[in-house]
Amino acid sequence: MATLTLVHKRRFYEARLPHLLFIDGLYAGTMRADTYQLQLPSGSYQVRVQFGGHIPLGRSGRSIDLSVSSTHPKVEVHRSATLTFHDRERIWNLLFDVDLILWLVSLFLPLPRLYKILSDLFFVVWLVRLILIRKHYYKVTVVN
Repeated sequence: MATLTLVHKRRFYEARLPHLLFIDGLYAGTMRADTYQLQLPSGSYQVRVQFGGHIPLGRSGRSIDLSVSSTHPKVEVHRSATLTFHDRERIWNLLFDVDLILWLVSLFLPLPRLYKILSDLFFVVWLVRLILIRKHYYKVTVVN
């Protein structure tokens, strides 16, 4: 058996969120820590890392897929392999943190109307970008 190690490279202030792991399209487990190890037969695998899932819309059976994920199409596992991933949103997260601080300040001090316009525009651009890249959200690399 070979060992596949998955490592979530996150910054110390980023939340530790559970990620679903899929090997060749089949659910392999939930990654609750920053590292996760799988025992697999030697071979080539397609590995997908996903956060989130479907949100049901009432009793109709319909749902909205709000997951973000990335797939590495070919991970060669002979004796051992390490797959690392992190989100591509580092600059957006920094901008969001600045916007959040300004929002908190605006609760106590009046800010110019331009701030509200820029903040709303930033949110719309971020949301559209997230929808466009949601299947390629993480940067996934293999280290052997």
